[in-house]
Parts: sequence; C-alpha cells; structure tokens
Amino acid sequence: MQSAAAASELWVTGRGAINPWDCDQWGHMNVQFYLAKASDAQAVLAARLGLSPSRVRAAGCRPLPVADRILFKRELLAGDIYFVRSGVRSISAQGTLDIASRMVNAQTGVEAAAFETRLAWADADGATALAWPDDVLAGAQAAAGELPDAPPPQQPVVAPPAATFDAQALLLTYRGSVESWECDVQGIAAPCAHIARFAECANHLFRAMAMSKGELRSRGIGSAALDYDIVYRRPMRVGQAVEVRSGLLNAGDKVFHFFHHLVDSGTGETITSIVVAAVFFDLVARKSVPLPEFARHAAQRLIHALPPTAPSR
Repeated sequence: MQSAAAASELWVTGRGAINPWDCDQWGHMNVQFYLAKASDAQAVLAARLGLSPSRVRAAGCRPLPVADRILFKRELLAGDIYFVRSGVRSISAQGTLDIASRMVNAQTGVEAAAFETRLAWADADGATALAWPDDVLAGAQAAAGELPDAPPPQQPVVAPPAATFDAQALLLTYRGSVESWECDVQGIAAPCAHIARFAECANHLFRAMAMSKGELRSRGIGSAALDYDIVYRRPMRVGQAVEVRSGLLNAGDKVFHFFHHLVDSGTGETITSIVVAAVFFDLVARKSVPLPEFARHAAQRLIHALPPTAPSR
C-alpha cells in the first residue's frame, strides 16, 4: 500500500533540450513542440502505470486525448534544457484518466509550462471508449492524489465555443491534409499535429486584425500564447482533408482571446476546438505590450461579426 506522500508524487517523465528547429519566427519554442514533449512525457507515465507500447499494440487499444489545458509561463529558447514531471490526479473505471505535467527549465528551476491532460482508453480506431484494464486502474488509483507540487490551474476565462457553427461567419485560416509522418502506426495524428495547424493559423488571424507580419516586424513585436484550452472531439487521421475556421472572442488592453475549430473538409465535422489567450510582446525586452489601438478596432469589428459564443465558466 502506497503512503499518502507517495500517492501525491510527481515523477520525472521527460528530460531534454530545445532544438533550433523547435523554435518559431519569434525566437522561442513553438507551441506545437511544448505539446509534443509533454506527450512524450505522458507516454512514460502511461508505461509506468502498465501501458507499455508493446502492451498497447497487443491490446489493440490506445490512450486517447479528450482535452488539454496548457499554460505557457516562461519562454524556452534554443539550447535551453528542461525536464518534465508528471503525476496522476484521478481515474475512473469507465471514464477518464486526468494527469498533470509540469515542464521546468533545468538551468533556472523556473516552471515554463503546465499541462493538464484528460485521456480515455479507446479501441484502436479511437471511436469507442472502453473500461481501463484492471491493473492500470488499480495502479492509477494508488498513484492519484492532490499533487501539491502541481496545483490545478484556475478555470479558463472563456469557455470553448460550441462544436456546431456557421463556417461562413468565421475566417478560413488553414486548409490542407494530414500526412503519414504526423500519425502513429494506426493512422491517428498526434495532439501536436492539431496544434501545428493552429500555429499556422495565427498569422492569418493577426492579418485580419491589421497586424500583418510586416506590421509586427516594423514595430519590433511578436506574439506569444498564454493559455490553451483544447477539446478533442474525434481523431484526426492520415490522408484526411482538414481546414480551420477562426474567430476573435475579445480584445483587452494586452490579452486577447480567439478560437479555432479544426474541421473535416469533407463532412464538416469538428475534430478539435481550442480557445487561446495571447499577447503581443517586445522582441528585445521580451515583455508583453499593449494591443495597438488600430488593431483593437480591427479586432472589435471581427468580434461583432461573430455569432454568440458559449458563456464564460
């Protein structure tokens, strides 16, 4: 029987360094690679709970992400070293496994990002949720606890919008297809592949706010995400034609909120939805700056053009 202290333990599940190809035009690690490295760490935690890759393959089942919450707290730059610590918050036999991960700059000891992930145990196709294996359930229940070193974040300011929407009322910010190298052996794309598409959308959305790349460069500012609230509604698969529809939710003095729906181009079904809190920042001082007034006016016009969104939590 594990002690109460052990039940609240965070284990080191990842360790590495930031590569130059992990970084974007603003000089810091791109959001998709935060999630890629966190997903790698979560696979280590899953193996510790009894879900080794060989067992997952033999079972013909898989852990499937249901939701992710990511708080970006500090920049990570090329050459920075990091580690990830993960632990179990809770698990239900017929439901979901909630885990917490924290990415820390190993040089400074400062937390760079916090991840709250909800997983389901599903069939190989990702279409049907299943009961967790008995030993995995028992191991996760024994490991679950309050995790004092990783307190839960506050609820998001804005709730994700509904999965059904009028596509013509939103901006088309991405259109493409899913490549085989983005997917696992069962042809399902990893979470970071969803985020990669959202990362590509941002500049299209900023341009609609009168903040084109040229405008940003001339002002010496870049953009940074603060908070991602993600809902995975169905798997994204190899060869699938997909697109993203985007809109503004609000624009404050510095922080603004927008959302994306990743959609199957053929069926119109929503695959993934995300609400993003973001800022613009000074590329030299590396500090956030107020949203320019002309950009706020452009954003307000976009907000007014949108249908009503889900209420705040």
